[in-house]
This record gives sequence, C-alpha cells and structure tokens, in this order.
Amino acid sequence: MTIASIAKIISEDLTGTYGAEEASSIAWLAIGFVCKINRTEYLNAKHRDLCEQELLIFQKILLDLKKGIPVQYVLGETEFYGSVFKVNPSVLIPRPETEELVDWILKDFKQQEKNNILKILDIGTGSGCIPITLKKYLPDAEISAIDISSHALTTAEENAILNNTEINFMLEDILSPESSARQYSVIVSNPPYVTLGEKENMHTNVIDYEPHLALFVPDKDPLIFYNAIAQYAFVHLQPGGLLYLEINENLGSETVKLLQNSGFRNLELRKDLRDKDRMIKASL
Repeated sequence: MTIASIAKIISEDLTGTYGAEEASSIAWLAIGFVCKINRTEYLNAKHRDLCEQELLIFQKILLDLKKGIPVQYVLGETEFYGSVFKVNPSVLIPRPETEELVDWILKDFKQQEKNNILKILDIGTGSGCIPITLKKYLPDAEISAIDISSHALTTAEENAILNNTEINFMLEDILSPESSARQYSVIVSNPPYVTLGEKENMHTNVIDYEPHLALFVPDKDPLIFYNAIAQYAFVHLQPGGLLYLEINENLGSETVKLLQNSGFRNLELRKDLRDKDRMIKASL
C-alpha cells in the first residue's frame, strides 16, 4: 500500500465525522507524523510503498481517530507558532486564536529595551505553549507560568525542555492564589471561558477528550476567572503593566466592563481572523 492510498483511506473513513476538508487535513497530519515528510516531499513520495511497521502505526492511528479522539492526542503532538508541543488529555490542544494572542504580545515588545527586563506571567498555562513561545522570541524576558493541574505542569515542563527554554512553572490556583510580593510587567491568560450552555454546540471530540477543567465555566458566573485574574493583576502588575487575555467571543463587552470596573484603562478589544471578539489588552 502506498502513502497516497493510506491518505485516501483515512480521508474517506473520517469524512462522515469531520467533513471532507477537515478529514483531509487530519490525514495529512498523520502522514507527516508517520512518514516524516512535509507537503513538498509528499508530491515525490506519495507513490512509495509503506513498510510493515508504518502500516501497523497507521492502523492504530486510524482506529483511534475513528473513536473520535482528536488527532493531536493520537499523535501526541501539535504545532503552535512554528514549534512542536507535546499534548495529551491533561492539556487543551492549542488553538489558532491563542497564536494570535501570542503574536500580539510579541509585536508589542519587538523593540524591547535591553536594560528593561520583561517579567511575564502566564496564568493557566496548560501545555505551556504561551510562555514557551514568548521565551523563544523574547529570550531576555523572565517568564513564569501557573496552573492548577500538576499533570498539565508536567507536560508544560516537558515542552520547555523540548523547545530549549527555561520557564518557572508553579502549581497554583488563580481562584485562591498564594500571597506573594511578585511583580510582573506583563500578565497573560487563556483561562476557561466556555459556558456550560455553549457545550451542546461543541464537537463531541472536544467534549469527550479535552480537559473540562480548562474549558468550562458555570452559566451563572461565566467571567469567574476574568474577575480573579483582574484582581490578581491589579496587585501584581507593575505600574504601566499590561494584561493580555483570550476571551469568550460572546462576552467581549462584558469582559471589557469587568476590567474597567477593576481599575484597568486603555482597553483594546481585538477580533481574531474569523472576525470574532477574542482578545483584550488592558493597562494599569
């Protein structure tokens, strides 16, 4: 069986679940992972016969994919801002919107002054994709990250090693943070923000396999994490410090109002590439 043949089989088997376009993308991710080729190399290699070991790996991958397990978890890795990150069911799969949030920060600090060391905190780090990417492009910054999940922090630490970065990871719950005198010039967070009422509109592979702890908030208090982060940032941001948040696309104005009432100014609500309210920057 050739590489092109397995691509066709995977695409056809998954089209009913994901649709033709996404099924094709998933097939390509599997091929790139197993055969260690990029899209350009695929054009020359697609008629190559697969060896027995490759066929066995593809059979296992396809079996898991047909169960609805996200392809990133099946492969154990994903790409974020051009780097590879390990992922598993203890961490959310990084999304393109979060790449946009990171890109916003990097562009704001592209002209970082060497004598003014940035101190950055990521709240609810998950896989560590945010702080690790920031560290790769802002190597002089001192970056810390917290998460309530020890399993998530283990994955984040593995990703820091994988990407040759040094991050100060801490086990901490932002809803009941430890008392400290730590001060930061930037605080960033992509906290849980999907309401339980929105759950029914989500794909089953997200609901069944991604960590609910990192996804959902109660309908009666959808901004619970933003309120906690705002209170924390008000105390721990340096004067003139900046707060960057990924938000629920349906709660943009409500999140802006919460931050204004918490003492933040110069708020900027930004849309993502799908024209959804998705990011906020605010300052003290």
